[in-house]
Amino acid sequence: MSSIQCQLWMGSLESYMTEAFILAAFRKMGEDPSTVKLMRNKYTGDPAGYCFVSFKTDDAALDAMHKLNGKPIPGTNPLVRFRLNSATNNQHRALLADREFSVWVGDLSSDVDDYSLYRVFSTKYTSIKTAKVILDSSGFSKGYGFVKFGLEDEQKNALYDMNGFIGLGSKPLKICNAVPKPKSELGLAAGSGTSATS
Repeated sequence: MSSIQCQLWMGSLESYMTEAFILAAFRKMGEDPSTVKLMRNKYTGDPAGYCFVSFKTDDAALDAMHKLNGKPIPGTNPLVRFRLNSATNNQHRALLADREFSVWVGDLSSDVDDYSLYRVFSTKYTSIKTAKVILDSSGFSKGYGFVKFGLEDEQKNALYDMNGFIGLGSKPLKICNAVPKPKSELGLAAGSGTSATS
């Protein structure tokens, strides 16, 4: 059985999406998950609207998340987009939260997705945990995103080294510190739970 670190959570599932359908969708997109576990309502037996997708390695799971998040799921009509996140339990997430440091990345051109943002930063920094381009309700980039680091020194270096970086999309990048929103704002915000500061 895969460890929880080799799993992705997938949400916004429609009732017709079976484990075989989800597995086939990942494979059509060039990914090779080991298993899909569709979660069900324990009282009714109906699909709960989410599943866990297991991969052989952590890197394969992270790559799939960054490549597919926000992209259309093959075979859906009307169109449904992949909604993926790493599957860590809340206790594990709380332990990691103290060791995560983020930057806000602005002036992203429309061709930049999670995967390309992740690849550019992960080739320069070893502690990259996630990269996320923020999308509007139609699935189009809002022109900014967030990159999460495991090491504060790398996050601080990125604030200077990556500001003005050319080579991702068609515009130089703008980088600034990203800080968590106060808890009172999180319930009202539809964003990622972080905001930019200069």
